Amino acid sequence: MPARRPRRRLTKQARREEILEAALNVFERGGYHSTHVDAVIREAGIARGTFYRHFRSKHEVFAALVERMLSIFLAARPTGAEPVVDGPPAAEAILRALYRTVFETLRRHRRLARLLFEEAVGLDKGFADALATHYREWHGRVRATLERFREAGAARRGLDAEITAEMVLGVVERLARRYLFADRGVDLERLVDAVVSLEMRGIAP
Repeated sequence: MPARRPRRRLTKQARREEILEAALNVFERGGYHSTHVDAVIREAGIARGTFYRHFRSKHEVFAALVERMLSIFLAARPTGAEPVVDGPPAAEAILRALYRTVFETLRRHRRLARLLFEEAVGLDKGFADALATHYREWHGRVRATLERFREAGAARRGLDAEITAEMVLGVVERLARRYLFADRGVDLERLVDAVVSLEMRGIAP
């Protein structure tokens, strides 16, 4: 009879991370509703009591994954100093840096992002509220950028920044679902070029 492999001794945080990774695997395979805590426990190779020392329920571990993706996405900002908006070329450079960062983040964390957009949407009020808060934050960022372009003369004077921001976010989400979540191997610069070209034509002064 083979000797039983000794359990790894992990810190509390490391064990929590191990459970989250296991939960991501099983939620990705079976979806939220078809997944049970037992599946997460088996995937993580832990005792039931260990799971419940970290999470009270399936809902709570799923919520932790949703919160992680929202935090990652909201923290996605281009590095370096942003150029002064003195005309359309500067506006285009800002948009390119922004969308490149967003698409890179979504591709790097596509498993979490897919869980967020395909499983959390409509699941319950708590998740719906978290997603709505996240969306408002991103809508506010895009709208503020468009308003800055308009004030600097890099976008037309009558631009409706509110509606345009809604349209832009819809395009980004659709492209992410179509090309990034499915890992189709698309060149990110191709996505960036398409979104920036569309937006620059739409806001042209």
